[in-house]
Amino acid sequence: MRHERRRDEIRKRRVRRAAITGGIALALAGNVVLTVMVRANRASDDRPVVTPAGVTDQAGLVISVGRADAPAVMTIYEDLRCPGCARIERTLHETINRLEDAGKLRVDYHILSFVDRIVPGEGSRRAANALAAAQDAGRFRAYHDVLYAHPPVAEDVDTFGDKDLLLKLAQKVGLSGERFTAAVREGTHDTWVAEVQRAFDQQDEIQGTPALLFKGHDLLKDPESLSPERLTTLVEQEVTAHGT
Repeated sequence: MRHERRRDEIRKRRVRRAAITGGIALALAGNVVLTVMVRANRASDDRPVVTPAGVTDQAGLVISVGRADAPAVMTIYEDLRCPGCARIERTLHETINRLEDAGKLRVDYHILSFVDRIVPGEGSRRAANALAAAQDAGRFRAYHDVLYAHPPVAEDVDTFGDKDLLLKLAQKVGLSGERFTAAVREGTHDTWVAEVQRAFDQQDEIQGTPALLFKGHDLLKDPESLSPERLTTLVEQEVTAHGT
């Protein structure tokens, strides 16, 4: 019975969502149905949890970008191996960056790693660790955007499992110092990445990635198209409501 419950839980984690962005249906995983397998657990990592600098929640699991008191707040759950997440980022990241820079939007990121449990590879964990190291260096957003500009072509292609590639992409945004390189090589934040995923596994509200929560509602379930224009409208409405 425990095995059956676990198998059912993993099925729920499938990256299988559909959204409409800019009037075009995004088959986030509709064209690729994942066969979920319970993989053998890796040897447990008993190193202490190393939390990235500047996390914004009490549990130390959320990385925020944008002004802390921004009138609009969006929460994003994503996995760097998730092709649907890459499509959403390609469509919205310029708009998100613009609204953040204007002080109108804050984005709270939950960087997940569950695709590594579904298909072979370690790219989710390694990319999430590298992104946490970029946060330490004050370059989270820039590196985040670069990673999503060079995503795996599919979930089962472990592009980000290559640490040399992660370091090469980091150079595009000026990340090449010894501390960052060591963090990527040694998996400094691996245990933190596992904590973020563990917290996600213990909740029931979000069943997969990507998920973009705005005022408690997942925008990818909205019947209206999620386009740059739609996101801008939602944020501007919050700005007006707050009188800012």
